[in-house]
Amino acid sequence: MYPASYYKNTVGRQVQCTLCPHNCLLLPGEIGRCQTRTNKGGRLFSLNYGLLSAVSTDPIEKKPLYHFYPGSSILSIGSLGCNLSCDFCQNCSISQPEPEAFSQYPFREPGDMVQKALFHRDNIGLAFTYNEPTVFYEYMLECAIQLREHGLKNVMVTNGFINQEPLRTLLKYIDAFNIDLKSFRNDFYRKLATASLRPILDAILTVASSGIHMELTYLIIPGYNDSPAEWKEMIRWIEDNCGAETILHVSKYFPRHKLTSPPTPTQTMELFIAIARERIHYVYPGNNPQLDNHTHCPACGAMLIEREVYRTRVTGLTEQGSCKQCQKKIKGVFNTVI
Repeated sequence: MYPASYYKNTVGRQVQCTLCPHNCLLLPGEIGRCQTRTNKGGRLFSLNYGLLSAVSTDPIEKKPLYHFYPGSSILSIGSLGCNLSCDFCQNCSISQPEPEAFSQYPFREPGDMVQKALFHRDNIGLAFTYNEPTVFYEYMLECAIQLREHGLKNVMVTNGFINQEPLRTLLKYIDAFNIDLKSFRNDFYRKLATASLRPILDAILTVASSGIHMELTYLIIPGYNDSPAEWKEMIRWIEDNCGAETILHVSKYFPRHKLTSPPTPTQTMELFIAIARERIHYVYPGNNPQLDNHTHCPACGAMLIEREVYRTRVTGLTEQGSCKQCQKKIKGVFNTVI
């Protein structure tokens, strides 16, 4: 166990975790809803510090990040646990682990991952992903601090369910976020993810206002969050609060974990993408290779970045990230010199 950040003592030896909006109250021996933080003797400890369920080098597009060093590779790590309990979770084996799973993975020092990131060929940095990085916060932060010292990049792929104080600390070290916005209805979050919408919107607003690179992802689940009216409301909110230059990924759902709804129809994805593109410049399909996911200049229509699944060719951008044809500055980080 490793001493946890962000908690306060309450009555007796009870502690309250303040890392995420659940704000779990824990008696000695109790474990939080994320399954990764426990009260031991009136102090909060992390149960998953340094326990990595996955270490892999991925294309940056797989995060997904399409406007952050496109065509590059990034070392990606994940641990165990999650502060949401989504019925449709695509990584439920590590996000909702059995208690014995924590003893199945060897401990890895943060420095080990930093050295691996440094010496891996053509690697731009480290991505915290696969399960929810918020629940291995202390490990992520230590890795990120060390990696920054070496001039590499940190990426967080997150559900956005994190309190403002720990998020603002991360803003000092994370270079790019992908935030998963699962619905624009609190009822959806309450019933299908045991969470609430407002803290996630607040996290998006905080990252958007920071100027740090951010992309959003929305998974369309038939019968649950596929209302065009809700979608239009959400797109208006994104435009008003994050800007028309927002990068949005619209992903196809497949049955997984507890949810057996059929996969998202291609026609639904096409409709949602068309609606979004009326207000937002950069909208991309995910998990559906039938649909065009290239980047075009919103000013002149020129092809800027070509993609075939995760193979990427930057053809129409200058090194500074401007359209070669009309010189419009494109939202993102494109200079390939780290």
